Amino acid sequence: MDEAQAIPSAEEAQAVPPRASGLLRGILKFIRTKPLGAFGFLLIIFLFAMTLGTPKAEFGAPELPDRPFGFELGEPWMQRYDEEALFTTQSGFVAAYESPSGQHWMGTDQSGRDTWSRVVNGARRSLFVGIWALVVATLIGAGIGIVSGFWGGWFDLISQRFMDALQSFPALVALILIVTINPTIPLINDEGDQATLIMAAIALGLVGIPGVQRITRGVVLSVREQQYVEAARVIGATDVRIMWGYILPNIFSSIIVVFSTGIGVVILAEAALTFIVPDKLPQGTSWGFMLSDSYASLGDAPWPGIFSAAAISVSVLGFNLAGDALRDVLDPRLRQR
Repeated sequence: MDEAQAIPSAEEAQAVPPRASGLLRGILKFIRTKPLGAFGFLLIIFLFAMTLGTPKAEFGAPELPDRPFGFELGEPWMQRYDEEALFTTQSGFVAAYESPSGQHWMGTDQSGRDTWSRVVNGARRSLFVGIWALVVATLIGAGIGIVSGFWGGWFDLISQRFMDALQSFPALVALILIVTINPTIPLINDEGDQATLIMAAIALGLVGIPGVQRITRGVVLSVREQQYVEAARVIGATDVRIMWGYILPNIFSSIIVVFSTGIGVVILAEAALTFIVPDKLPQGTSWGFMLSDSYASLGDAPWPGIFSAAAISVSVLGFNLAGDALRDVLDPRLRQR
C-alpha cells in the first residue's frame, strides 16, 4: 500500500468525528423528536441552576434546605440580594409592592423585599424537599412493588389491601394530619411544635408510596413471565438474586419515569401545605409562603403572588414534560410507534 494512502491527511483526521459526537447526536435527536420534553428538561436545568451556591466547609447531618446532602450551600449565585433585605424608597418609606423594574426584576413584596431573590432562594426548599420525598417513596414503594409482584400469594394480598387502605385516605388530609400530629423522631423531628422540613419530606414520601408501589407491581407482573426470568429459575438463582439482578434492571426505566413526574407533584403538595397550615412548618423563604402572604393583596398588588405561583407552575410543568418524554423514550412499546 502506498504511504500516501496509508496515512490520512490532517484535514481527513480533523474530519473524523470524536466519540462524544454520538452523545451530541442523541441529544439533538431527542430535541428534534421530543421538543416538549426538551423544553421540560430546560426548565429543570434552570431550576437546578437557581439552587446552586458556593459550597462551604461545613458538614453534618442533612438539613433542608441549605444542607440537603450533608454539606452547607452558600447563597444561590442567581440571587441578586439577600432574601430578607428590606428596601426603601428615596423618601425613606418601605418600598412595598414595587412593580418590576431594572432594580427589582419581579418587584417587591409587602415588606419591601426583592421578589426575584426570594423566588430563587425558595427553589432550594421546593426542589430538595421534592427529591427527599421521592427518594423515600421510590425506595419503599418500589421495594414493596417488586416483592409483591414477584412473590404474589399471601404477601401480595396483604400488601395490596394495606395500600388500598392508604389510598382511600385523601393525600392532602393525610399530609395535614401528619404535620399536625408532628411525631417526635430523634435526629429527624425533635424541634418542638413545628415539623422539620425533613419530616415534611418524609410525610410527602409516605403519601406517595402507594402510587409508586402500584406502578412498580404492574410492571413486575409482566416482567416476571419473561423467558430470562424462567431461565434464571432453572439455573437455581434465588428469589433475591432474580429480583435484584433480573427484575430490577428491566423495570428501572419505569422507576425513573415515576421519580421524575412525582417531583412535580411533591413540589405542588409542599406549596399547598405551606399555604394551608403555615404555622405547622418551619418559616423561611418558600413559594407557598410567598403565595400565602400575597393572597390578601392580589387585587391591588399582584406581582409577588403571580411570580410565586408561576414558579410553582413552571416547575411542575417542567417535571411533567420531562417525565412524559422519558416514558416515551424508555418504553420500548411506545418507542416503536
